[in-house]
Amino acid sequence: MSGEFTYKDYVTDESFIAGYNEYQKKYATQIRESDKVILGLVGDHLAACGTKAMPAHLLDIGCSTGNLLLHLKRSFPTLRLTGGDLAEASLAECRANPELAGIEFATLDLLDLPKNGFDIITVNAVLYMMADPEFERALVSLGAALRSGGLLITFDFFHPFEQDIRIIERSRTHRDGLALHFRPEAKARTALAQAGLVDPVFRPFTLPIDLPRHPDDGELISYTVKTMEGKRLPFRGALFQPWCHLTARKP
Repeated sequence: MSGEFTYKDYVTDESFIAGYNEYQKKYATQIRESDKVILGLVGDHLAACGTKAMPAHLLDIGCSTGNLLLHLKRSFPTLRLTGGDLAEASLAECRANPELAGIEFATLDLLDLPKNGFDIITVNAVLYMMADPEFERALVSLGAALRSGGLLITFDFFHPFEQDIRIIERSRTHRDGLALHFRPEAKARTALAQAGLVDPVFRPFTLPIDLPRHPDDGELISYTVKTMEGKRLPFRGALFQPWCHLTARKP
């Protein structure tokens, strides 16, 4: 592979996916702090919607090895769950995992999702790898995939400043360069509105626990730096990560 590493390269690079799947295993038993927030947002939405004749249908697009779905299944046993991804190796692991029995898994492209099929869609750490045209197309696809009254939950890089930042990260894992996009909230609001999604809420995320820095500086694993106020800021190597939980609704 030559040139810049793109979103499609990321989700179809078998050697990278194999390593990433191995890394994900620890979160099957130990839920991510950011995923706890997602579970809370799902629970709040279900409570606000009240009881329905049919169980609500949630899609986790970019589901990887199904960790978030596993915790959703345990917390909301009546919720109908579907996991979608383009990485066939990840989907194979999901289908072979008995703890994920009862969850549907499908080869799905975030940029071209089935229409009007879901009450809730989660997109967990995916959009920051997309260039602007793909990002905008993804939001249109997500908006079309939600039913009326449905909720979109994303965990991604968003910030309140006017800066629209694109960084090429070259590392041991991505020697050809991975493009990272740090988008301003105003830009996301515009794209959401164009996709027919309303009432966006941005919730900046800082970790409630300390994550140690890896002793090998070539291993870009998230760690925290504590501020004087006691906040734990997430870093990846030299980069601060402006993680944010964004929700928006389809009218």
